[in-house]
Amino acid sequence: MIFYKNLKKHRKITEKNLVFSIFDQGVTSNKDDQVCDARQCKSFHNLTYLDGALKTGLGFKDFEVPASLDKPNERHKIDFSKKVDKVCGIWTNRWFYEDENAFSYNLYAIDTQNRLWGVVLIDELDGMLFQQYTLPSYPTLQCSYRINNKDASLFFTTGGMVAFLTDVNGIYKNVPPMISCAVHYDSFFGITNTNRNTLVYTKNKDLLKWDDSANSTIEFLDNIGSFNKVVAFNDYVYLFRDFGITKLSIYTTKDDFSFTHLYNCPSKIFENTVCVCGDRIFFMTRDGLYAFNGNSVRKICQEYDVYLKELDNEHATCACLNGKFYLASRCNFDDGLKVGCESGDYVNNVLFEIDIDTLALNLCRGVDVLKLLPIDTPFMNELCACFNTVYTQKVGFLTNSGSVFGSATQKSWTSFETDLGVKSKRKRIKEIVLTTHFPCKVRISSDEEEKVFDFDGKEDEQRLSVSVYGKNFQFEFFTDRQECFIQKPLILFDVMS
Repeated sequence: MIFYKNLKKHRKITEKNLVFSIFDQGVTSNKDDQVCDARQCKSFHNLTYLDGALKTGLGFKDFEVPASLDKPNERHKIDFSKKVDKVCGIWTNRWFYEDENAFSYNLYAIDTQNRLWGVVLIDELDGMLFQQYTLPSYPTLQCSYRINNKDASLFFTTGGMVAFLTDVNGIYKNVPPMISCAVHYDSFFGITNTNRNTLVYTKNKDLLKWDDSANSTIEFLDNIGSFNKVVAFNDYVYLFRDFGITKLSIYTTKDDFSFTHLYNCPSKIFENTVCVCGDRIFFMTRDGLYAFNGNSVRKICQEYDVYLKELDNEHATCACLNGKFYLASRCNFDDGLKVGCESGDYVNNVLFEIDIDTLALNLCRGVDVLKLLPIDTPFMNELCACFNTVYTQKVGFLTNSGSVFGSATQKSWTSFETDLGVKSKRKRIKEIVLTTHFPCKVRISSDEEEKVFDFDGKEDEQRLSVSVYGKNFQFEFFTDRQECFIQKPLILFDVMS
């Protein structure tokens, strides 16, 4: 018997694996797919992954306040819709009552008729809303202030300044509508809505006795643009302008000032994004996010530029609380999805949460925030918000609940496109291994096909046999459940020779 040699060539298959065990490498969305590792995050929303696992992300719940100082965990929910047709703005203030030797804290909300509604932040009246005042127009600015050593809440409007004090309320029609103000040493500095190129300053800090003839002004006619924000910071006064920052140094006499133009910005500074965050001031332009330390400016968070650059964010709003910078703005995620408010008309569609020390990013997508407001009292420490669309009759607290007023958010984490470390060769994804405590889905997209696989929620590791062919792949982990916990994903694949 003669045996002939088998000359048929068999395809050689090599088994490899890809481990998605490091979800905490951060967003590197400003880089190209060809230079990024598949384990890095290209885009994500409504998840947090800062400790190596995908977990339940940000959300909002209804505004509620403690029932009493003795029972801080017993809360009363405030239903603004009973009296307010639309919440058009929110502010806080505090007063010190000498007779009681105690502070009182309030939250104000304004409606479409410029009626001001108040809520006492220690609520013994079971969620009562009281009407404080009807303002002459929507306020250009609200600020907490001190007049004659007493606390005051000032609302600047085009019809005059409305002042609330512990012993008197009133309207002062001769006070111009300020858009920003600051007190530094013995002087008041303000920018008016009627003349954005002029800085107003006065030694008379009692604004109830405003006298134009006793005040002074400085006008700038350079090319840095109008004044948008005046900030007392690090023993100086800084003017944030359309296209730069000017420092004001004050000497011994009222009219002895020195001005230094510190920074010329190549693109417009959005005035509502200027925010003091510890030892820096954050602000946003069409070119991205910047930090100012009192002397110099540096661009930060460049790895998030795809979210921040080249967008008109005149309606952005910001706040700082507990070491986090919060920025609600408009963003084009360019992924074809319609998340939350994006299915209709909206002004802003994302809330960024950025750690001011590490610059680590978290974000809540699909919520149209009108105004952010930090509340920091001995008994409440919350970030509040009111909204442009959908939730216009609500005031909310930021949470880590993964839901917005009870509705679960859509959550997603997407990798960069990858050749799995084997260029120009066809591969077959054959198995996914992961641990997920709640149901989720995994989408695998290649240059040949796209498939979605379902995983149940279990404590134990799960293994799922799959079959996806291609040379380049992209992986997405997503869920529409309220809670999320995904860790240690492992992708096994074969390489075809």
